Amino acid sequence: MLFYIVIFGMPLLLVALAIFGAHFYQGGNEELLDWTPTRSSETEARLERSDIAQMLAAQNRYRRARGAPELTLEETLARVPGGLTDL
Repeated sequence: MLFYIVIFGMPLLLVALAIFGAHFYQGGNEELLDWTPTRSSETEARLERSDIAQMLAAQNRYRRARGAPELTLEETLARVPGGLTDL
């Protein structure tokens, strides 16, 4: 009987202690993990706009090669489901 108490009781005790400690922890997840973002949100937005411009340029290069008209950013955004308009 003692064997079963040790085998099943110890893991349950550890899980209970972890849940108890998490419940009373006052800090945030970022503080607990000592996590800080690597880039600011402005940098992320600038990089995202740069990525979109590069992808549009690559798509237009392929369209020119096959003789199709080039697309503008507005035309591309109009084709996106959900109406991405905040770029």
